[in-house]
Amino acid sequence: MVEVSKAVAEKGGLLRYRLSVSGRDGSCLVEKGVEMGLDAAELKAEDDCYQLLPRLADARIWKRSGEGDVVFAAADGREIARFFAADGVAFESLKPASPLMSLTAE
Repeated sequence: MVEVSKAVAEKGGLLRYRLSVSGRDGSCLVEKGVEMGLDAAELKAEDDCYQLLPRLADARIWKRSGEGDVVFAAADGREIARFFAADGVAFESLKPASPLMSLTAE
């Protein structure tokens, strides 16, 4: 995983989640990194995330939608995954519909 700056972590801006994919062994860490403005921030992910779900390799941006969803987007703005606030885990995936993914706060 690319290191997130110490200053962001010290300011409390660092959000870490454990990403799990239904039907697949293992999990990985994802982090909301440095703020980029307009409800967007860098997305940091462990290499294990790309093995769990290869399509995440293009995800570079962590965004919040007006509805409160978390969106992982490519550098060109293309939506890779969308998560909604869920019971029991922090977020569950809406897109892609399958496989189901969950984000649990670390």
